[in-house]
Amino acid sequence: MNDKLVAGLVTAVVIAPICAVCILGLAFLGSMFAGAFGWIAGLSPVATAGLAIVGAILVYGLLKRRKEAAACAAGGEEKLIDGA
Repeated sequence: MNDKLVAGLVTAVVIAPICAVCILGLAFLGSMFAGAFGWIAGLSPVATAGLAIVGAILVYGLLKRRKEAAACAAGGEEKLIDGA
């Protein structure tokens, strides 16, 4: 087997999980907490998935709002926070 092919496969096997954790770290933690809460509360899988989706939307909105507020304060730009 070609050494370059093996090196590429080994790199993909090692690097892909690291990239996934870095990119999806917050989503993973949010879904883990929502899943644990749904399990403890005895919710159905559909309700637990809905809870995770609502939590993700809230966190995304909060982070977007904070980022835009910081950009407005730093740049002096008069942009509305809701994006309009």
